[in-house]
Amino acid sequence: MATLREAVEAMLEKDGWVFAPVEGQTTLAMGYKGESGMWSCYAHVDDERGTFVFYSVSDRPVPERHRSATAEFLTRANFGLVLGNFELDFSDGETRFKTSAELGGTEPTLELLRPVVYANIAAMDRYLPGFDGVSRGSMTPQEAIALCEGTQPQ
Repeated sequence: MATLREAVEAMLEKDGWVFAPVEGQTTLAMGYKGESGMWSCYAHVDDERGTFVFYSVSDRPVPERHRSATAEFLTRANFGLVLGNFELDFSDGETRFKTSAELGGTEPTLELLRPVVYANIAAMDRYLPGFDGVSRGSMTPQEAIALCEGTQPQ
């Protein structure tokens, strides 16, 4: 049986991802270009605990003056998401989307690992235009959610 780390690496390689290990961590770093833009991704594996966490991280920190509005937007985006959530670090403006799986002793298969990655990528790509608008101050959180979800601003 492959370790979780080996299974994650094999899945990423099979799907054509180019990644590199982060020195001193059990994390793999890579970039992604979606329809809405580009961002950094990190696959963190803890073989001992059997956990796999995938992050999509915006390459542009949110300016301090727009962090409260961005937090509202991300909270609105999180509402109703089934897999994953957005996070905002108020101290430095870093924003990321996180998906994870706790596999324990379960065999790490492609069917278990792929949704952790691809649900993440899909959510980041969907909400990135709204995030960009709010974090730059050109949209309200309500306008941004309407844009991303195809609804009317409330």
